[in-house]
Amino acid sequence: MTAVLLVISGVFLTCEPIGAQDDSSLTYRVSADRIVQDTSNYVETRSAEQKFLKKYMLSPDVTCNDGSPAGFYVRHSNYSKTWIVFLEEGWCCYDKQSCDERWSRAEYLMSSKEWPETRTVGGILSNNAAENPYWWQANHVFVPYCTSDIWSGRRAEPQHGSKFTFMGSIVIKQVIRELLTIGLANANALILSGSSAGGVGVMLNLDPIQKMLRQYSGMSVHGITDSGWFVDQRPYDFEDEGSASTSPIEAVKLGIPYWHSQIPSRCRNLYINEPSKCFIGYKIYPTLSVPLFVFQWLYDEFQLKNDVGTPVTKQQWDYIHKMGEGLRKSLLNVTSVFAPSCVSHTVLTKKYWKNIKIDSVSLPTALHCWQIETRFAKINGNGNNNNNNNNNNYSNKSRPGRANGNVNRNGGAGSHNRRPTKIDRQTPADNATKRKQNKMHRNDHRSGGEEVDFIELLQSFGVNIPNLSSELGIDMESLIHMDQEELLNLLTQQSN
Repeated sequence: MTAVLLVISGVFLTCEPIGAQDDSSLTYRVSADRIVQDTSNYVETRSAEQKFLKKYMLSPDVTCNDGSPAGFYVRHSNYSKTWIVFLEEGWCCYDKQSCDERWSRAEYLMSSKEWPETRTVGGILSNNAAENPYWWQANHVFVPYCTSDIWSGRRAEPQHGSKFTFMGSIVIKQVIRELLTIGLANANALILSGSSAGGVGVMLNLDPIQKMLRQYSGMSVHGITDSGWFVDQRPYDFEDEGSASTSPIEAVKLGIPYWHSQIPSRCRNLYINEPSKCFIGYKIYPTLSVPLFVFQWLYDEFQLKNDVGTPVTKQQWDYIHKMGEGLRKSLLNVTSVFAPSCVSHTVLTKKYWKNIKIDSVSLPTALHCWQIETRFAKINGNGNNNNNNNNNNYSNKSRPGRANGNVNRNGGAGSHNRRPTKIDRQTPADNATKRKQNKMHRNDHRSGGEEVDFIELLQSFGVNIPNLSSELGIDMESLIHMDQEELLNLLTQQSN
């Protein structure tokens, strides 16, 4: 069996499954330079209602924070025995004050009362073959996030003076139980996926879900975590006593007893006095027995903004680069990983997800090969865990910008497009040209160069580039073409 090889900030993989590996009657042979897809048995066009995911509510005792019943959205498929369950993102609250504030600001993240009857979700849950080439016919399940506990809580009754419950891990288990009654019991593959807080929720619940399903011997279980692989370094201003914000790590430490969190037993036993470590990807990963695919932007917007804020000093920029390097190193022992050196956050349910590419290999292609390989490994009796020696990861010492090869979100061979920022939405044509001009290269031991877009990084922190040009007394054209070090020195002087 040909091995899948996934590499950090660069991917090479070959995937040629033998025999009928999927129930969808679709055969794929994938390599780094070609994709051959037999579409002769495609069943085209679904009825109007099948374009949407339909709401199902759980029993009244499995609730969102406010006591309203939790639930999920599902779209059945008659053509596939693969089920994809996706856990929504949304961060958390961790004490009475933060939860009361969350309720006043984002009640929709704590209640199901306003949920619509149907939803449409893109990316890996799309039923459009052009958008979702490998799983468009799968059974799709979207689980809204309404428990504010990073999908870990087991607190069914309000306590600590709060009016809220925290039942995230209970919700996931009950969703799986309900799905078993409507078709999951006949599945041959379950993919538990999630973004951000949902991505952490995948890692926390993957082994317990597999344990629940162990009697279904014909079903393989996989996990995909998207933008949930955080590092536990201290925030830049951790010594600043005037800082009002709570770092993600401190929030989790406060939240675990508040939520009465479920921690997977193998990880809990390893960090008996520090259960918060089990929310950190590289800490929990070696304890997992279920195959896990990690997608992670090396410069995650959420963590950068929480740990650094808007950088104005050279020391803060150095901290950002150090953070990216630390995250890259934390992925070195991960068997299956896709990690572009970019500033962004979440991707799995984005319409442009298939245009995220490294060395011409798209994210969906990498995921598809990984799923096939791990399913065959289980069938052939080669085990079903992550902690093996078959990983062969190459890595680059990356700075924030774009990955080696294409990170192509809008299609077109060789283009270098990315998620629009505020300035792009104002003048998309002008900024697309300027962005292409504003590429700086450095030598790299493997691929010959890496593109770094410093203006893009500034925009990700909310810097208004036209205003910056005016404040510095530099015309836009000169600013766009300015050397990174020279611009950084100017910004540092400006902040002082």
